[in-house]
Amino acid sequence: MPNILRAAILGGVVLLVGAPAPGAWAQPRELPAKLVTLGGTAELSRKDTPAWAPAVLRSDVGEGDSVRTQLGGRATIRTASGQALRLGSRSQIALLATEGGENPGPTRVRLDAGWLWIAVMPGSPAPTQIEVRAGPAVVTIRGAGVGLRRSADGALLVQVHHGSAVCAGPDRQWERTLTGPQQLVVPASGTPGQPVALAVDPLETTWVRWNADQDLAGGYGGKPPQP
Repeated sequence: MPNILRAAILGGVVLLVGAPAPGAWAQPRELPAKLVTLGGTAELSRKDTPAWAPAVLRSDVGEGDSVRTQLGGRATIRTASGQALRLGSRSQIALLATEGGENPGPTRVRLDAGWLWIAVMPGSPAPTQIEVRAGPAVVTIRGAGVGLRRSADGALLVQVHHGSAVCAGPDRQWERTLTGPQQLVVPASGTPGQPVALAVDPLETTWVRWNADQDLAGGYGGKPPQP
């Protein structure tokens, strides 16, 4: 075999062996996310210009940015892979810097106030899942529809309507796994009890039904809401 041909073949073999498998490529970044729905009054604060300004539909929301709604407002933020963060009335979140370098972990969000519904597609890989830091707990949402509410006293209500989520305390001093339909109340200080059956506040029925409809329509899972 001619030396040139032999070198070409060997070079091709080396390239094939050295090439990463299709699943080994780095996961595309989830941020910036996109503001895809707006209802009522919502505002956006940029990392570099922290003053609040009216939110504009289709705006990018990146690391260090915050979004808040006023009374009666709603907003939906969607990550690059299609996971959804829905803010209810008088709610506020911030998108935090990701961790993990070349192998980033879940999208990190801080819930500062109000209601946040997180919808994650079933079977989503870990880098596309959502991690919410809310007062005394860190909640990791896998393929699920999860509602979070921060109370004025600092407590956190975690409601898993479908799918599963893991709720953990500082330094993982405690950990609870919730499988829908379950909920957990995390006090502002101390260790929470065990998850219990989910119970929707009658005043929040409209919010829950709207999110359940959005989850079904968007392919996030769940069941049709009860009439």
